[in-house]
Amino acid sequence: MTKNVVNTYLRQSICLIAGLSLLFLLYVNIWGDVELMAKPICISAVFQLVACIAYALVWKWVQATSPSSMPTLYMAASSIRMFAAIVVVLAFCFLASSRTSILWFVGIFLIYYFVVLIYDTWYFVRNEKKIKQNV
Repeated sequence: MTKNVVNTYLRQSICLIAGLSLLFLLYVNIWGDVELMAKPICISAVFQLVACIAYALVWKWVQATSPSSMPTLYMAASSIRMFAAIVVVLAFCFLASSRTSILWFVGIFLIYYFVVLIYDTWYFVRNEKKIKQNV
């Protein structure tokens, strides 16, 4: 069951991030400035993809070795993702050349971050409810 749950999480996460990226690219092509928004979209999408893949791999490992530690994993993974996001945003702020590019980056990054955070919360609450119903 765990393998199917993790694979479903990965598949849905990748589809969510790809869909969000496509929406941003559509916005850029219609109203936006491609040079200003391409980097934030790429960096945000790659960050979330790496975070989701790492989360799924750790989840699979913890579920196999110590299933009782799953609630701790949920909290720890969210905290690590938050700190990694802060590091990425601060790094971009130090490396960016203009205030406008920083604002666009932070805005786009936060949208990705909160959409994936809401999805993760929904997915894992639903998963835990299914586990409790089966017990």
